Order: sequence, then structure tokens, then C-alpha cells
Amino acid sequence: MKIAISGSSGLVGSHLCDYLQTDLGAEILKIPRERLYGDAKSLAALLDGASVIIHLSGASILSRWTKSRKRILRDSRVETTKNLCKAVALLKDKPKQFICTSAVGIYNSRDRHSEESEAYSHDFLGKVCIEWEQAAMQMQKLNVRTAIFRLGVVLSEQGGIIQKSLPFFKLGIGGRLGSGKQMFPFIHIDDLMKAYSFVINERSEGIYNLVAPVSINNGDFTKMMAKIVKRPAFCHVPAFILRILLGEASTVLLNGQTVLPDRLKKEGFQYNYLTFEEALCALV
Repeated sequence: MKIAISGSSGLVGSHLCDYLQTDLGAEILKIPRERLYGDAKSLAALLDGASVIIHLSGASILSRWTKSRKRILRDSRVETTKNLCKAVALLKDKPKQFICTSAVGIYNSRDRHSEESEAYSHDFLGKVCIEWEQAAMQMQKLNVRTAIFRLGVVLSEQGGIIQKSLPFFKLGIGGRLGSGKQMFPFIHIDDLMKAYSFVINERSEGIYNLVAPVSINNGDFTKMMAKIVKRPAFCHVPAFILRILLGEASTVLLNGQTVLPDRLKKEGFQYNYLTFEEALCALV
């Protein structure tokens, strides 16, 4: 099995390349950034022979969203997905499966969301996710099974929120963000890797919420981080400070979604880490 992966140098992509080689014995084809953004014919030549395409490309969202930055955030997700569809359309032997990344940011912050929820957010990130998924679903018209992974916060000691926040908590200056009541949908990196392998083995398609089944909020996150490192966490970053520092992008930290991984549970997926405490203990 040959699996082509975009965004292979990122946190998820770098883990996934190693995992799928070991777990599935797959041959990994890393899609270079210049080919992903380049001519569709050149991209098609690279993808020829791939059984599965996993699309992980996307610029980091946690930065001030200027007009030019918004264009980069959108194009790195939507336009690259469209280009992959154009490339696959040129192939005589098309891949069997396409797995595209999305985010739980597609949902609003008020409701509880299974994969069947259509209570979407209408902020910038929500609109990007909607357009991103619409682009990915064009792959179905090419008779390629298409799965979309709506990711929560990925927990890993090698990057992301744990690596960035752990030094502050170890110094005793960790704390909640804003009210602390905003939900914090998460998944351990190991469970995410298992989910990719699970969906490939099952030849599945459609929407999957990639989060742990037990929900927490930012206040719970703060308390558990402090407990694990055995330090106080009395600091508090008010919402207005985050808005000053990040502008519109502060919504990523101040808004959270209540997300349920119903499909994985119904299909018999077995988590290694059901709770945040289990996941955090394994990492820290």
C-alpha cells in the first residue's frame, strides 16, 4: 500500500508517517509543498500509484489574522484541497480513499455536536472549515471514498499546546484563559494515529469527530496541568488581554466546542486514553 501524505513535516504528519509504516507496512509518499501548490499535472504524476491520500496541509491558525494572513490560512486548506482533486481527476487509476483534515472549529460554541450536527460556526474559522470540507467532498465525484477528520486539540509532548504551556505550569505561572468555561475538545496523538489506521483498514468514508469521549473545559485543563506538575496555577489571562494580543484569532482560545465522537464509538474504535488525566499522565 502506498499512502501519500501532505503536511508530512507537521506535528500530526511526522507522527503519521512513522506510524503507518510500522502499523500497516505502508510505503509513504511525502507530498512536497511546492507540488501541492503547483501544477495539477505535476501533482498527478507524483500521486500516481497511491492507494490512499491523507491531506494534512494547513498554516498555523494561532497568529494575528490580518487580511493577508487570512488568505494564507484559507488557501493553505481550501486551494490545496481543490488542487488535489484536480490532480486525482487526471489519474487513470485513482486512489481508493482520501482522508482530509478539518477541525471542530466548524461547530458553534453553544450546542453539543455529533457528526450529524449542522449547527456550524459563522466566524472566520467556521467558514474556512465549511469551504474546506466542501472542496474535499468533490473527491467523491471522482469515485474516491472520502473521509473527513474534524480534529480537536492534539496532545503530544513533541509540539502543540502541551509543549507550549508545560514550561509555564512547571514555573507555577500557568492559569486559565478568559472565563475558563470554554470547552476543550482534545485527543491524544496515539489515539489519533490509531484512528487513521482504523479508518483506512475499515475503508470508511464520511465525517468523523476526532476527540476523546470525555469532555473538559479550559478550567479543567488548568487544574489537571497544575496537579500533574505539582505546582499552583493561580494566574489568569483575561479575555481582553488575549483580544489585544491576537485580535480575532483570540476566538480560538476563548471559544470552545462540545464535541462527541459518536461514529468512532459506534464502529468499535478502542481509545487508549479516554480522559484528559490519562492522556496527560502518559505525556508528562
